[in-house]
Amino acid sequence: MPYVVRDGEGNVRAVFDTPVEGAEEVAPDDPGLAAFVNQNAQTGMVLDEWVESDLALVRVVEDVVEVLIDKGVFMFNELPAGAQKKLNTRRGRRKEMDLMESLFGEMALPEDEDPSGGQDSGGGGSIL
Repeated sequence: MPYVVRDGEGNVRAVFDTPVEGAEEVAPDDPGLAAFVNQNAQTGMVLDEWVESDLALVRVVEDVVEVLIDKGVFMFNELPAGAQKKLNTRRGRRKEMDLMESLFGEMALPEDEDPSGGQDSGGGGSIL
């Protein structure tokens, strides 16, 4: 049975699978418990969508930086040291993924999950 902690208005604020001080045991079909779980599930889905969006945007920004460097708008060594390190790390990971693809075949994401939107970013066909 689940154990819940309620606020002053009777709303569930925490859920536990074992007894804890200040928690009451409730039935699995308790309406307050259901409301709490539903609210937190929706919040989690929204956060997941933001994380996915951020990851896709990271690839876009990385590609823009590469294009700007290739066109001579600025030089790589003009970036702050932290940015250089992060970009170099990503480049290394891309090379690793390219090697994995050459050894084991293309590991493409389903089209609806492709962070590049199905466009070739010039990154050698890598996933990220």
